[in-house]
Amino acid sequence: MKLTIRRFKNIHDGTLGKFELCVGQTDERVLLSGYTLEPAGDDCVTPGRDLRIPQGKYDVAWEYSPRFGRVLPTLFNENVIKARRILIHAGNYPKHTLGCILLGQKYDDKGVYEGKKTLEAFLKITKDKPLTVEIINLQGV
Repeated sequence: MKLTIRRFKNIHDGTLGKFELCVGQTDERVLLSGYTLEPAGDDCVTPGRDLRIPQGKYDVAWEYSPRFGRVLPTLFNENVIKARRILIHAGNYPKHTLGCILLGQKYDDKGVYEGKKTLEAFLKITKDKPLTVEIINLQGV
């Protein structure tokens, strides 16, 4: 499966994106779609910073998060180490991102909404399955 995130808008202290979760690696059939919220730019690979990760392709490891008390997807690649702990989790506003990616069904200039429902739907489809993530910065983001 492949999750594609297209970042399309900067808001105060955050970055909005549109996501599509597809069956294969070539965007054949969309299983789930919605919106994402990440920290504000600039892109950063340094651990411990509440900044968004660079656009690019990421592998996913399914790891237990003590903070959230459950197994969540952790993104990493050759530039962003797994120890940076970039998770996909629920939340609504930039203050909830903590360097991670939030999922939602609706958005406005303050954040994303229906995050718990969207995360549960996402995890029901993807949990413990092979997953890759591609993040794309659209013009001006």
